[in-house]
Amino acid sequence: MIVLTATMKAKEGSGNDLENIIKGTAPKFLKDPGCMDYKVHRRMDNADLFFFYEKYEDHDALAYHAATPHFKEMFAAMKPLLDGKAEILMYKEI
Repeated sequence: MIVLTATMKAKEGSGNDLENIIKGTAPKFLKDPGCMDYKVHRRMDNADLFFFYEKYEDHDALAYHAATPHFKEMFAAMKPLLDGKAEILMYKEI
């Protein structure tokens, strides 16, 4: 199992737009083969910060996720709303 976490910061005033993009796309990821969990959280004390928790069966499932049209569309829509790059970390479940 692979767990991926990502932290992203929206540009000031763009948090709600970013949330709407995520809400419109994230449920599709749970239908992708090998995607076991996909949750996004918005920080309570800073509404511009988002935390993604994703879980995949293996590297192939993660690669499939990154290649889907809905991932590419979501990321393209999110990119102009982001303040800097996402911090992405990968873990192996033990």
